[in-house]
Amino acid sequence: MSNERKEIAMNRRSFLGLGVAGASIWALRSLGAEAPLPLVTRGPDGRILVVLQLSGGNDGLNTVVPFEDPLYRKNRPQLGLPEKDLHKIGKGLGLHPSLKGCAQLLRSKKLAIVQGIGYPHPNRSHFKSMDIWHAADLRGNRSGTGWLGRALDQKFQQVQEGGAELGINLSERIPLALVGRTYKPIAFQNPLGYQYMGTKEEKKVFDSLARKGAGAEGNPVLARLRQVAEEAVETSASVRKAAQIYKTPIRYPNTQIGRSLKNVAAMIAGKLPTLVYYTYHGGFDTHVNQAGRHANILKQLDDALVAFQADLKRNGSSDKVLLMVFSEFGRRVAQNRSGGTDHGTAGSLFLVGESLRGGIFGQTPSLSDLDKGDLKYNTDFRSVYGELLDGWMAVNSEKVLGGRFPKLGLL
Repeated sequence: MSNERKEIAMNRRSFLGLGVAGASIWALRSLGAEAPLPLVTRGPDGRILVVLQLSGGNDGLNTVVPFEDPLYRKNRPQLGLPEKDLHKIGKGLGLHPSLKGCAQLLRSKKLAIVQGIGYPHPNRSHFKSMDIWHAADLRGNRSGTGWLGRALDQKFQQVQEGGAELGINLSERIPLALVGRTYKPIAFQNPLGYQYMGTKEEKKVFDSLARKGAGAEGNPVLARLRQVAEEAVETSASVRKAAQIYKTPIRYPNTQIGRSLKNVAAMIAGKLPTLVYYTYHGGFDTHVNQAGRHANILKQLDDALVAFQADLKRNGSSDKVLLMVFSEFGRRVAQNRSGGTDHGTAGSLFLVGESLRGGIFGQTPSLSDLDKGDLKYNTDFRSVYGELLDGWMAVNSEKVLGGRFPKLGLL
């Protein structure tokens, strides 16, 4: 078989574009589900990365509060949080009153907080800044791929004969972060609704073509298509089964983020061979009446994180799972006239897990040395990515990120 034919047979994107043969493949149709990849193997020692995106731009100053700095209250006469209500964590900092569970995780060295996280020449557009974070490229979405997608491409090359790596996104749309050059991840809102289906005619045509290609003199491309389809059926069935049979005494909050993390825990317990799970928590664009809204969504986050960690501990996987919480940017230092805050720059990033070095990393940005009213970043987010890639996923970070960035000692 020619090299070109081998590439077509092994490359799933080529497989989806094969005209008549590709059109006769069964379709993955779910509530917004995207087509799956072949089954995969996990990373070193079965390690899993969970990425939680805080959409809208979380206010880092009211999440990790520099309460000892008088400029904090001067800039936020109404939004400034009372010192007595904060969960003090040292270095003149306190966590938002809603983050009681996170404070306990920090005390037990299961939470790392990276202060001053950002990137050079910050962009205050939700879409542009999120693209920068997803692509790990200051130019934004230029390549059409994301940092995790490129990492999984690299892993795919290492285990190509055994299958492709798999990323699961708990939403109906695939984020740029998970898009690779050679594969496309699974995406669904509800694992119970994720299934492999197709019309009777599609199945009939596909089976006919695949049978013709199964013989010694058959078409190796069609044989590969059949293998991919069979693996897709197995993948969707495994996802549904994991969600259906999962039982836990841990009480998750009845919120979207609570349900999402419970589903992640179910799939981890179900031994799905997944390297990366990606999910979301929204509502952080707090231009108006921030105080109550921010307290509520941080409480939802805190409750979900605590439940998730307890569940992982219960099922024996807490040392194999690392969760990263990030947002596209922080908020401006000064409150606005609507009781909220506007788009800013630097913020805070959280990492949760038993296998990291807990504590506070990076430098808390100055409230006097500002960039046009915004915090100046001091830690490039790609330093965190690089450490996760090299130290957690066993992937060459320089190839993924296009350069090397200083390590923070998180792992």
